Amino acid sequence: MGYKFRTDLHIEYPFFVEMSHKLNGVKRRDNFNGKETYRCVCPRCGKHKAVMGYARTGDTFILACPVEGCDLGGMTLHDLIKRYGGESMFKRWRKARWKTTYTEDWLPIKNRKRSKS
Repeated sequence: MGYKFRTDLHIEYPFFVEMSHKLNGVKRRDNFNGKETYRCVCPRCGKHKAVMGYARTGDTFILACPVEGCDLGGMTLHDLIKRYGGESMFKRWRKARWKTTYTEDWLPIKNRKRSKS
């Protein structure tokens, strides 16, 4: 059974907002790369200085913690949901991002005969 990965900011945006609220995010007035940003609690160090916003690469959202000594650094939304989002959120994330390629048109082996040795 195979899966096809779909990436789209419109798919990721509701998860971005939900994850920022889960991390006690407060919407900031300024925008980063043309998108909204949130100041959140860092899941590693627990300080309210982490920033969650649009990535410079333009394909996802990221969480960055600028606190000295915090080993979080930067984390993509996928990794953030996988590690800190919980099981139900990850299942919804996987369902939204991955589409199955399984079809019922395969033909099994019929009347397989063993070779005589």
